[in-house]
Amino acid sequence: MRREEAIILRIKTVPCLSFVLMGSMDWLTTIIGIVYFGAVEGNPFLAEITRTSLPAFTAIKLSTTIIVALLFYKAEKTLLTTQDKNSSSFQWARITLRGVYIVATVFLLIAVLNNLIVVVSAI
Repeated sequence: MRREEAIILRIKTVPCLSFVLMGSMDWLTTIIGIVYFGAVEGNPFLAEITRTSLPAFTAIKLSTTIIVALLFYKAEKTLLTTQDKNSSSFQWARITLRGVYIVATVFLLIAVLNNLIVVVSAI
C-alpha cells in the first residue's frame, strides 16, 4: 500500500470511529442512567427491551452503531472509486453522504448530552 493510500484510509476511518465513540458513549450513559439512577430509555422501540434485558439492549445498541459506522465507511469507500470525481452527481453524493453522517453524529452527541444531563440532575 502506498503512503498516500494509507493516509486516505486513516482519514476515512476517523469519522467512522467518532461515530462508534458517540454510539458507545450513548450506550454507556444510558446504562448508567438506567442502572444507577432509575432513568428510562427515551427511544420507544428500545424502552421495553431495557426493562426486560439490558444484555439484549447492549447487543442491539452496539451492533447497530457498528453496522451504521461500517455502512458510512463502505459508502465513502465506494464513492471514492468513482472515475469522474469532478461530475456534479459525485459532488452531490459526497455532500449528501457527509451531511447525513454529520446529522447522525450530532444526533448521537445530543443523546449523550441528554443522558449526562439526566444523570447529573439525578445526583
